[in-house]
Amino acid sequence: MKKRIPTQTRKDISRNVAKELSLKLRDADHLVETVLSTIRDMLMNAEPEIRLEVRDFGAFEVKVTKAKPGARNPRTGELVYVPPRRKVMFRPGKKLRGFLLSPLNPEEEAFVIEREHVQYVEEPVFSPVMEEVSDD
Repeated sequence: MKKRIPTQTRKDISRNVAKELSLKLRDADHLVETVLSTIRDMLMNAEPEIRLEVRDFGAFEVKVTKAKPGARNPRTGELVYVPPRRKVMFRPGKKLRGFLLSPLNPEEEAFVIEREHVQYVEEPVFSPVMEEVSDD
């Protein structure tokens, strides 16, 4: 079975903020909620595009996509268009990008190899098996 990647949540961010700033968890939770909801509101109120940059972290960009043919109706052969919409892109900042592009240390590399091996070994392999029929 595939190993699950551990998920960090908003609560984990609040715990780290509380620890870093010596705050009560309730206060840190309120702080994190306020920052995240402010970022969300700024991105949602983009007219029509916006770039929100947080130094040493990254930049969020709301971009508008063009209408484009998305598929073809198999019965009529008519093109079906995807309407224009907004999408959010994230570009990591210089510090984060440098970390992400740096080579893995031996422990991290072993983890990746182990995870790939577990996925490969535990996937069921179905192959047709032909039985020989004897005339006896």
